[in-house]
Parts: sequence; structure tokens; C-alpha cells
Amino acid sequence: MFLALQCSTTQASVSPIEAVWAFNGGEVAVVRQADGAYAGIVDAPTTFARCSHPVGEQMWSRMRLQPDGSYWGLHQWFFESEPCQLNPTLGPSAWRVMTATNGSRYLLVCFSAPGSTQPTIAASGATEHVTYRCYESAQLAPIPVQSSAATAAARFKDAVTLPSNRRCLSTRVFRIHLHNPPFDPIKEAVVRLHGRRFAVLRRGANYSSTISLRGLPRGTFTVMIRITTVLGHHLSGSRSYRTCVSRRHTRPPVSKHPHRPSGG
Repeated sequence: MFLALQCSTTQASVSPIEAVWAFNGGEVAVVRQADGAYAGIVDAPTTFARCSHPVGEQMWSRMRLQPDGSYWGLHQWFFESEPCQLNPTLGPSAWRVMTATNGSRYLLVCFSAPGSTQPTIAASGATEHVTYRCYESAQLAPIPVQSSAATAAARFKDAVTLPSNRRCLSTRVFRIHLHNPPFDPIKEAVVRLHGRRFAVLRRGANYSSTISLRGLPRGTFTVMIRITTVLGHHLSGSRSYRTCVSRRHTRPPVSKHPHRPSGG
């Protein structure tokens, strides 16, 4: 049986910019910060110019709503002279949620190099003071939220694959598998059993952990899992297992009078 708990708050109002957006072959989730500004967190690796932004990086920061309905903030740049080394000086950027002719929404993003002018985006989509270029990003999904324990339990069940515990375990070694929740990949996963922490290995977008009950006495043991996602959500749950009673192997009885071939 799974036991999962999740604590989160539901925002009273959601800004149009709060969503998961496609960007240069990857994904960026724009989320509200504690100070009221917004940040763009990389959900799937994306590129800017020729360099890659990894999952979990805060690529956009200090995004604040302007009186005209656009957003101003900063973008993470790289040094041009060195291969993909982060530039500590961020570049001024502008964002505006636009509506296409078919009614779909997209994010118009304009960038200026570090130390240059603040770009602007008018309600019509007209841009000014852009020293680099602008991109159009399609909206992929709303920001994943968990407003109840039931929602958290469902997300945990989707993210974790465990062996069944309906019967006792005849083997003392088994493996669990972890999967990235949609639009909110795993940042860290902790697996514990009987006070011991087991390694979690990553292979591509999937994670796994091998659990060993060797050396433990016969009885019931609980595997505890805690997942932290790149958007700061916490998924936790557990499952208890009992080991089987080992069977004694007995040799078949040996006849005291072995069969003797007849003949004469």
C-alpha cells in the first residue's frame, strides 16, 4: 500500500505567463517566486545560440510585470570567447503573452546582450531596442500544481514503479524505477530502507535503485521514497514488504535394499 503526503499552496490567481513554454527544442516553466517576480526554470534541455541550458537551471530571472502588460527581466548568457561558460552578467530581456489568429497563446521573448539596452514589446507585438533577437514560444501546458494529498498520491504513483507486496518476497534483491512527472522532472530522489540509503542511478530520463534485503532478519521492511522536482514539489511515499520463510531442502529417502538385477 502506498502512503503519500504532499503539502502545497494553491495560488489565488494565475498570471498568463505562468505556464510551460517550448523554447529552442526544450521546455521552460515560468513560475511565480516568493517576492512576486517570475522565473523561467528549464524543464527539458534547451539551447540559446550554440550553448545548452540543462534541466533545473534558472534561465530567466527577475521577470516583473510592467504597466503595459509585458514583463521585463534577465536572461542567462554565455561568454562568446569561451565554449559555453556562464556569463555572470545577465542580459536584459522582455516577454509578452500573445494570442495567435487561431486563438492559441504563445510567448514572445526578446533578448539584448549583457550591458546593453532593455528591449520592449508593445501590445501589437512591435519590438524596440533589441540587440540580439526575438523568439516565439508555444504554450505546452499549465504549471503542474498539487493542491491536495490525493493529487500528490496520484503523481507519486505515476512516478514510482515498485514490485507488488501482495505476496512475500522470495528474492532478497529487487529494483524500483522512478519516472519524471510530466513537465516537472526529478531533481533529487532519496530511497531508504531500514535506516539505510540506497543509491539512485540515472539513465537518460529514467532513474532506478536496487534494494537489497541480504543480511536482514526475516520480517517486514518498509521502503521509503522522497522525490524533489525541479519546480520544488515534494512527492513522498512508502511500501512495506515481508520476506518469505526459507524452505528446508530435504534429500529423498535412500532405499536400504537397492534393486538387484535378476538373472542366472
